[in-house]
Amino acid sequence: MPTTKSNGINLYYEVHGQGEPLLLIMGLSLNSKSWFRTLPALSEHYQVIIFDNRGVGLSDKPNTPYSIELMAEDARAVLDAAGVETAHVYGISMGGMIAQKLAIKYPERIRSLILGCTTSGGVNHVQPGADVSMLMLSRGSSIATPEEMAWATAPILYSQSFLEDQRELVAEDIQKRIEIPILPYAYMLQLQACLAHDTYNEIDQIQVPTLVIHGDADKLVPYENGVTLAEKIPNAEFLTIQGAGHIYVTEANDFVNDRVLDFLKNK
Repeated sequence: MPTTKSNGINLYYEVHGQGEPLLLIMGLSLNSKSWFRTLPALSEHYQVIIFDNRGVGLSDKPNTPYSIELMAEDARAVLDAAGVETAHVYGISMGGMIAQKLAIKYPERIRSLILGCTTSGGVNHVQPGADVSMLMLSRGSSIATPEEMAWATAPILYSQSFLEDQRELVAEDIQKRIEIPILPYAYMLQLQACLAHDTYNEIDQIQVPTLVIHGDADKLVPYENGVTLAEKIPNAEFLTIQGAGHIYVTEANDFVNDRVLDFLKNK
């Protein structure tokens, strides 16, 4: 189980497959296990590096302030530990925020960029509904079990039709999610980092090939935020997942994996 040091903490990472390096960065409260639907398809063609952000999984969970910039430094440390000079980078949700900051601070390390269900943040961020925001904030103080809380948040993470028709796939996601549940304080530290994220005035600096992916039924990070990213990042491609909620990697797994591989080809 390889680990590396970053800013005084241990970060857990894994390397799968062979080929050009591809770094995957996961979202709020989730660890690298949540790439389980994406990893098999991508690691057939690429050397895929996954890791646990600070605060989750097998990485350290310091009880000190987190920031997206700090977590981008963590991601860079993982690339260093894996012996990778340049990589394709794919981040979803909070991982997409980290990927943006990584591309802005260290453009020489990035071959191409994929930003899924994420936002540039700041005053131009389109907020979710008040009920969604309250539920996300309450997770840090809830006395519910990890499984109960995961099911409570499912209606804001998945489209209603998918939750009704594919409940067994949601259950599989949740079981992966709660194998190593996030601690409440670490959840709040990650959430606070997300709320402070703001790259709106910087993302036009991104010059690498970029693909933005967003479900148009996303309740947590509304679709308009993906539109903004695609408009502000020079020459970005935009992929809309019709009818999909925030966890489009489950709702449209095969379709998205195919489109990601198509994008990465020859980049």
